[in-house]
Amino acid sequence: MDPVKILLYLWQLPQNLLGLGVMWAMSPGVEETFRGCRVLRSEKMQGGISLGRYIVIGKQFLNPVTERHEWGHTLQSRLLGPFYLPVVGIPSLLWAALWKPGRKWDYYAFYTERWADHLAGIRRQVSSGGRGTPPRP
Repeated sequence: MDPVKILLYLWQLPQNLLGLGVMWAMSPGVEETFRGCRVLRSEKMQGGISLGRYIVIGKQFLNPVTERHEWGHTLQSRLLGPFYLPVVGIPSLLWAALWKPGRKWDYYAFYTERWADHLAGIRRQVSSGGRGTPPRP
């Protein structure tokens, strides 16, 4: 096995262990690989979550932009390692829990989401209705 992959897995160990648990809890679903990550598309999931090399996306959010956005969170995890959960994971989870469609603020304007989009190469236009418009081609 590649020693770099082992070190990267250990660097992200807390979120990798949580990611395995979330994948188990959200099974069954369709599993695939995206840029080195295990992705589970689950009917049980509302939204999407990225924990280490594990991504779980609700089937209703099945689109390439959401997959890339969650991969952006994976890149954050690779950069921050054990600091990912307090710096990105927990704030992002709280933001997702508090934000509701139709709010006056843009979900993707929050620093965790904006940074994930940036790392994934996603550019969104912000609308005044509280939701980012679809990314520009």
